[in-house]
Amino acid sequence: MKVILPAVFTRPVFRSDGSVKLEFDTREFGGQDAATLMEQRQKEGWLLFSPNKELGDMVGIPDEKADSMTGQKTQAQRLRGVIYRIWEKKGKPGDSESFYKAYMERLIEREKSNLD
Repeated sequence: MKVILPAVFTRPVFRSDGSVKLEFDTREFGGQDAATLMEQRQKEGWLLFSPNKELGDMVGIPDEKADSMTGQKTQAQRLRGVIYRIWEKKGKPGDSESFYKAYMERLIEREKSNLD
């Protein structure tokens, strides 16, 4: 099984044994994509990183530009951060995840009512 997703290579970490830990940031994803990625945890495989389309046709890299997210949070990540700050300003009632879910539900219902 292969995993293909847009990523930003953030930094190499050189270890004393000569190995290198590579760090990448990706866009927000969930559901089946997250499950597929977790299945690959602690497994050895091959990593191809290409900042452009040089090898894309050969290995099936999507045509979508991956660099459009460079150094930026997604809108969903930004919204979650704003809701977290609202939770903090309200004195941290309950846990942040429950507050987030309730807040999002109210937001969704409000926007749905605007559709009518």
